[in-house]
Amino acid sequence: MEKIRTFIAIKIPRKLEAALDGLLAELRRAGGDVKWVNPASVHITLKFLGEITPDDVARVSRAVESATAGKISFVLSSGAKGAFPNLRRPRVFWVGLQEQHQAQLRELQQDIEKRLEAVGFPREARAFKPHLTIGRVRSLRDIDQVVTAFTRNDFPIIDLPVSEVLIMKSELTRAGAVYSVQQAFPLGK
Repeated sequence: MEKIRTFIAIKIPRKLEAALDGLLAELRRAGGDVKWVNPASVHITLKFLGEITPDDVARVSRAVESATAGKISFVLSSGAKGAFPNLRRPRVFWVGLQEQHQAQLRELQQDIEKRLEAVGFPREARAFKPHLTIGRVRSLRDIDQVVTAFTRNDFPIIDLPVSEVLIMKSELTRAGAVYSVQQAFPLGK
């Protein structure tokens, strides 16, 4: 049976994509062995489901629809930059979200997590850390120059309106992952 690499996400606005594009251009010039993302594909992942069947996607759809019912749209803001696990030995570079705006996002993510668990998907073991992944480190070659460029300037604060939750399909290609929206669940006004 066909399997679909699936995750649940929130898309970012074009203004934030443009700011990421500027940051990424600067980081590419720093060298290093980092796979930088395409800003148009950046998103906030609420839940990664992995390879699932079309029947599973239908169960996910019902769970997300239930989790988003009655929820109203809200606004997040971009925040500080960082790396997992840390900037001394980075594996993933990211742009964070301002903490004071995360309560509604965390509530939404937890509701999705709870409803997915009820239909057979295990809960994520790690704590939810909302962020925008912008690069994955392939090796530590010249990583000091990359970290210096990454920490040189603060990232601008940009509003990120959250008006829908998306079920996304991810297809892995030689050029990187290609994402497509499978279903959108609008939040109320």
